[in-house]
Amino acid sequence: MTTGRSERRLGSRARRARGGRHSRRKSYKAQWFSVTALAVLGMVMVVHPDATKQRNLAAQFSGSAVAASEPTKAPVAAVPTIVPTPTATFTMPLRPAPTLTRQPRGSKPNVTVSTGRLLVVPGFVKATGPHDKLTYRVEIEDGLSLNGVLVAAAIHKTLTDARGWQSLGPVRFERTDKIDADLRVIVATPSLTDKLCLPLDTGGEVSCRVENRVVLNAKRWMYAVPAYAGKVDLYRSYLVNHEVGHALGHGHSACTKPNTPAPVMMQQTKGLGGCLPNAWPTIKAT
Repeated sequence: MTTGRSERRLGSRARRARGGRHSRRKSYKAQWFSVTALAVLGMVMVVHPDATKQRNLAAQFSGSAVAASEPTKAPVAAVPTIVPTPTATFTMPLRPAPTLTRQPRGSKPNVTVSTGRLLVVPGFVKATGPHDKLTYRVEIEDGLSLNGVLVAAAIHKTLTDARGWQSLGPVRFERTDKIDADLRVIVATPSLTDKLCLPLDTGGEVSCRVENRVVLNAKRWMYAVPAYAGKVDLYRSYLVNHEVGHALGHGHSACTKPNTPAPVMMQQTKGLGGCLPNAWPTIKAT
């Protein structure tokens, strides 16, 4: 037999029991909803796997405004690549470096070292006057410390001077660079002079005329002789007039009156014999 209080307690338990089962059903529904939502989100990610990549590409090309909205990432430090240092083997050159073509300051000019090669100085100066024309070309041995243009100009000035051969004979000198010139006026080293002057013996010191070759010793052209006392230009005119005089048919002469101008056909390079230096055929002893 139950009392009214006991019935109330039983009714209260029954209600709590019914309320607990309802709460568990609600909890199961919430869990099912959460699982379903996650599954749907996973399907979206699977269907659109490049969604994140598209956002990254959009940020890359959207300019500074969009780039500024992206979170700043710390730069990744580049790892340097170690390249092995190549090894090289150095050897000494087998021959010395080539010498300078221009003489250094203070060095002596080359008038003795022979190359054996003759170079024609280009140029043409027409003869003037009514007399017979005699053509000549100027050749200089390659390697000499001489300016070919200046040498040729000095030779032509001597040959056409009013005190020269043109004033005494029916001849006019014309400079050319053609191969058929009447005379070859050559400036050469002593050794080449000796060869070009054969069968004459120049001994490396004097000049000569053989056939159509007027050979001027470069040593004499540069330094003259002591008897001219440093008057190198005057001696050069003598050298040209003396050897060209041979080509014109004139022989040697001697000093006949001391302290007077030496004859131009005298071998003044070997001495003056008491006469005075003279480069011109028109100047004679008086």
